[in-house]
Amino acid sequence: MLKNVRLLFAKELHGAIRDRRTFFLTVIFPLVFYPMVISVMSRFGEAERVRVETLVPTVLVVDTSGDPTFARELAGTRDFHVRPYLDRNRALDALRHDVGHIVMEVSKQTGGEGLGLTVTLHYDQTSQFSAIAAAGVRRFLEGYLKGVVSAKLEALGYEYNDLSPPLTLKMADVASGESFGRAFLSRLLPYFMVLAVLAGAMGLGAEITAGEKERSTIATLLVSHLSRTEIVLGKFLTVLTVSLASCLLSAFGLLIGVRAFGGGLTPSSLPTSAVFRIDAAAFGWMLAVLVPLAVILAALVVIVGTYARSQKEASTYLLPIYMVIVLVGMVSMTGTATFRGAQFLIPIANALYVLQSIIVGDVVLGDILLTLGANVVCGAILIALAIQLFKREAVLFRS
Repeated sequence: MLKNVRLLFAKELHGAIRDRRTFFLTVIFPLVFYPMVISVMSRFGEAERVRVETLVPTVLVVDTSGDPTFARELAGTRDFHVRPYLDRNRALDALRHDVGHIVMEVSKQTGGEGLGLTVTLHYDQTSQFSAIAAAGVRRFLEGYLKGVVSAKLEALGYEYNDLSPPLTLKMADVASGESFGRAFLSRLLPYFMVLAVLAGAMGLGAEITAGEKERSTIATLLVSHLSRTEIVLGKFLTVLTVSLASCLLSAFGLLIGVRAFGGGLTPSSLPTSAVFRIDAAAFGWMLAVLVPLAVILAALVVIVGTYARSQKEASTYLLPIYMVIVLVGMVSMTGTATFRGAQFLIPIANALYVLQSIIVGDVVLGDILLTLGANVVCGAILIALAIQLFKREAVLFRS
């Protein structure tokens, strides 16, 4: 049996290598496309970082306080441009039309000169530049408050610097170039590796199953000395090999891209350059997780290809599977959901989250064992289902 499976596997793999389309999508595309994409992202990231660092926000000010001290300090600031408005509604309308980055509304009910001000900041937190403007205005207000308090203390005969502050707050960012690199790769790499596995399986799997049915060459294979089980296993191993090759080459291409062009992706606040690398132990764990995942996806493609009457029909059936995996991958990239305990028994999604934990160095053996166990069982069930479908004449020759 193993000899026959090996012979069919070699035949199908040789055909896949000779197919220029499969070779391009599996080998050339990931090694060229991913470095190019990272290069473009890096250039845009660098340009955006320069734009943010050189931004002088425009603040739309509605000042009804009539406080001369505040008006004088506001007129003297160089942290942002001030554009006065008499009416709040007009200022908010101007903000919606991108005339400025933030609206600062100032009023006063009681208090001496420079005191008793009520300041309201209106800004769009979904806008990066609006958030930067808000941070700049807050810094200005903090400086203004310190100046006013210092003047009042001096009038009373005290020095501001001689007083012990009630609270001293210091913040230290412990992020390093390596931790940022790991965090970046943990969001990007698992998603693209899983997509590469599925894309590699879909491209070849539909061709050697539904494609053979469409060309009526499947009959020649069925009358050979190979059993139905051997045929399925031979085709499955071919799809599995190509999908894993596509996955590994995609990961290699992505790593080349981020190591060569990832400088523009590094935040300016990071004290050192980002380090994008994966050690041998982490790569070994990743490979152990990826193989059962590739088995599941390859078996799914073989099942769909066996059931479909043509490659077009197979592509139609595979599209929802592709979209579900894209959706799960996008959720894992955002980091809005986490997996715990029995959740690692959910096939495919568990692999994405385990791959992330492996890359960041937060490996939990129990999670990996649950993931491997669930995916191995799921893969075995799908392979058995593919074999049973292939044994049914009503499925192979349905019209």
